[in-house]
Amino acid sequence: MTDCSILRKIAALIAFACLVCCGALPAFADQLDDDLASQWTTRDLPAQAGTPVVSAARRFELALNIGYVPTDDYYNYFPIALDIHGRITDMWGVMLRGSLLMLHADTTLRRFMDSHQNAITTALLADEQLGDVTVMATFHPVYGKATVETSNLLHFDWGIFAGLGAVIARSPNSTHTETAVAAYAEGIFGTDMHIFFLDWLALRLEASLRFYKGSTQWYVPCTLSVGVSFFLPEF
Repeated sequence: MTDCSILRKIAALIAFACLVCCGALPAFADQLDDDLASQWTTRDLPAQAGTPVVSAARRFELALNIGYVPTDDYYNYFPIALDIHGRITDMWGVMLRGSLLMLHADTTLRRFMDSHQNAITTALLADEQLGDVTVMATFHPVYGKATVETSNLLHFDWGIFAGLGAVIARSPNSTHTETAVAAYAEGIFGTDMHIFFLDWLALRLEASLRFYKGSTQWYVPCTLSVGVSFFLPEF
């Protein structure tokens, strides 16, 4: 047998193998797709798509929050806030908030100055916030849930908010000789999460920054809060 005939037979075998493979590949691909679909399908799992199971759209949320402001030099504030939140859709809403900030404790620095300074009382050296009112736009683009096997444990959403308002504070004058109660414009920006246990009841977690210019300087209080939210029926 000559070398040319051997080469022709090898070429014929390769061509035949290629034809077989080309004919088998589509069938193999279809079988692979079927196997993957049966392995990874979410048909029998509690997957969620589209409209959330717990929807806040066209509902009012009433929230009571208790927070902590750790960033002030002289006072540790424990604000109590009441929110009225109108959720226009599941993502967009408008919120009105009123806060009381009169509940606070002296920091270590304030206690130190109180015990070592006789000429000027420490109360005249710092803004003492009394309360604020803000109006905010809210945006909650993230929705999800936690499950165990096929049982739903809870649903949650996450979002951000920003707005404007006014803070009422007892502020020192430029010479730190007397104080007066005044209102100052403020801005607010923050993020929050609702953890729904029932269709009408949720735990609310929040972190926010407020910023305003007092009589002598800028203040940027940071607030961490936890609260409970009640969702009314659709309007």
